[in-house]
Order: sequence, then C-alpha cells, then structure tokens
Amino acid sequence: MVKNNYKKDTKNILAGKRKKISNSFVNSPIYRGSTVLFDNVEEMQTKIKKKNTQTLFYGRFGNPATFEFEAAIADIDEAYSAVATSSGTAAIVASLLAVLKTGDHILMTDSAYGVSRNLTKGLLKNMGITTTFYQPNIGSNIQDLITTKTKLIFMESPGSLTFEMQNIPQLIEIAKKHKLITIIDNTWATSLYFKPMQYGVDICIQSATKYIVGHSDAMLGVITANKKYSQSIRKSAHNLGSCPGPDDIYLGLRGLKSLSIRLKKHEENAFKIIEWLLKQKEVFKVLYPALEKDPGYTTWKKDFEGASGLFGVILKNTHKEHIYKMINNLKLFNIGFSWGGYESLILPVNPEKIRETYQWNYKDLTLRIHAGLEDPEDLIYDLKNSFNILRKS
Repeated sequence: MVKNNYKKDTKNILAGKRKKISNSFVNSPIYRGSTVLFDNVEEMQTKIKKKNTQTLFYGRFGNPATFEFEAAIADIDEAYSAVATSSGTAAIVASLLAVLKTGDHILMTDSAYGVSRNLTKGLLKNMGITTTFYQPNIGSNIQDLITTKTKLIFMESPGSLTFEMQNIPQLIEIAKKHKLITIIDNTWATSLYFKPMQYGVDICIQSATKYIVGHSDAMLGVITANKKYSQSIRKSAHNLGSCPGPDDIYLGLRGLKSLSIRLKKHEENAFKIIEWLLKQKEVFKVLYPALEKDPGYTTWKKDFEGASGLFGVILKNTHKEHIYKMINNLKLFNIGFSWGGYESLILPVNPEKIRETYQWNYKDLTLRIHAGLEDPEDLIYDLKNSFNILRKS
C-alpha cells in the first residue's frame, strides 16, 4: 500500500509501485509468455503451493505487470487485494461463483447491469441458486426479502440505464446484521470517486474496459476484496481461466495514470451537455445523480467524491423512428456499446423490458449518453443540429 501524506492524485500515480528501480523505464514492460521456467524441482513444487497468490508460476496466473496492476487497484481502492480478469463480465462471474453454492439465494438490485441479471437467470439458476430482485431505493425494507437461504446482497449505484442511487451504508449495515456477503459493481464511479471498502463492502467489481483503460482498446476486469474473501476470489478467477492478455494489462496500467484528469473532464463535459439538454423542450428528464434535482442527489453528495460522464435522458412523447433518425444524424456522438473511452457515445435503451420490481413508463424514449473528451461546444452543436429532426416530427 502507498503509505504517506501525498495528495490523492500523487498517490494514484504511485499506486502499485513497490520500489524505485534505477536505470529502468517508467512503465512496466509487456510480458508475453505462458511457460515459466524453474531452476529445480523443489522450486517448482514450492511455486505450485503458492499458485493462487501473486507468484510467477504460469502465464494464466499472471505476470509481473499483472501483479503491478492488481497492486495499483488495491492501493487506490484501499482493499486487501485485487485480481485482474479478462473482462468486466469475467469479474462478475468469478465474484459470484467464489461465494455461492447450490441452494443459496441472492438479492440483486433491479437496476443491475444486464450481464449480472442474465447470470442469475441462466448460469446461477442452472446451478440451483435463486435470485430476488429488489427496488434500488428499497432501504431498510430489504430485510423483508431476506430468507434463511439468502447469502449475499448485490448492489450497483448508480444503477445501469436508469441511474438510481442506493443507500450503500444502510444496505451494508443490514447485510452485516444478517451475516450476508456484499458485492458492488463500482464501474460508474471507479475507485477514485467511491471507495466501497471504506464502507465495509466485501467484494467490489469494476469493468476496467471502461474508465480505467479509458481508450476503448482493451478488455479488462478487476475485483477487489477484503481479507476474508481475497483467496476465494483469486481461486475462482484462476479456475475459470479468466486471465487478461499482457497487452490489455499494459493498457490498464497506462490508463490508471491519467484516470483522475480524464474523469474530471468527463464530468465537466457531462454537466455542460446536460445544462443544454435541460433547456430543450423535447427533454423530459435527465438521469444523473450529480444534479441537485435528481432523486439520488443527496445520497450521491454524501458518499461520492465526483461523477463520471455517463447519464440518461428521457425525451417527451416522440416517435421511435424520429429518435432513431436524430441519433443517426449525429456526427460526434457515435453509436456503440460500452463507455468510458475518450469518444462520446449515444444509445437508445429500453429499461422497461428488464425491470421486475417497478414499471419504467418511458418506452422508446430513453437514451444513454456518454460524454467523451471532445470540446463540449462541439458536442452541443452536434446535438443542436440533430434535435432539429425531433422538432420537425
């Protein structure tokens, strides 16, 4: 861990570095390899016993750059340890399989990322693990859903697509009272803007593909855990064969060093775009917890140190065809999955199809926007031109 009085941004730059090495490059090299050679049989046997630690044993278990990336995330997240995976989805799977068994029951927020939801209805269901979805703002009423078979509470704040904030401290307090495991997907805020371990979360997931890598050129996931679940998480990821490629690890390490400054720009651009959107008669509501009028603002302000560039927009009664035409006309906002890169993105989304505990009444009217790093005036001009299509509809 980085133990000193440096300011936050300096600590982020130093994260993962264990000692100063003279006559070497600033960045860790890319380690491409599978087979690790041992000096003798005794060393090999010793390494076998330590294979589920940060030990150079076989390519699938990591290399020096992997270990540096994991140490950096653990430093920033203030966690006991971290393990890198081949994607955010792999991080979700490894986390759940590390702590669940047949017969267990889990509680998952109804605003969870689609992959998390699909896992409960596919893989976990086939394993005999049941799931109950709960309203994101359920608060203390979540206790009514806890059964003798309930094993964990899965959180995501703000929620995917609909951006509801959850009262994380309250849910953790209830979980501890009932001896339940807590897992959170913290991709939106990253470790810089929300530190789940400080609040007592057991396991934290991030899709490093997004803001950590930051350039839309790598697939990467990472899991941080407290001491109790650290070993089981690492074993689960290794047993699943979820090893990130060496180039992806390198890009993750690179992205970490500029994460703070990029997030500030993403947030700044988001606010400027939202300010313009809120003045448009076609916009019914913007879903962004950092807005004072957002229902989740008080929770966000209390627990989070900043906001990222991802938000939702609900349009007023407009035909789907016109919305699609407007999106297709945009020049700077690209149509594409994921987010967190330097480019601005926009997608039409349909939360009403996947919500189970409450009704989403804005069918075909919801957009998800990611504010990239372009000049905000250019982005607003792009939106302005395309909104004229909605006005003609």
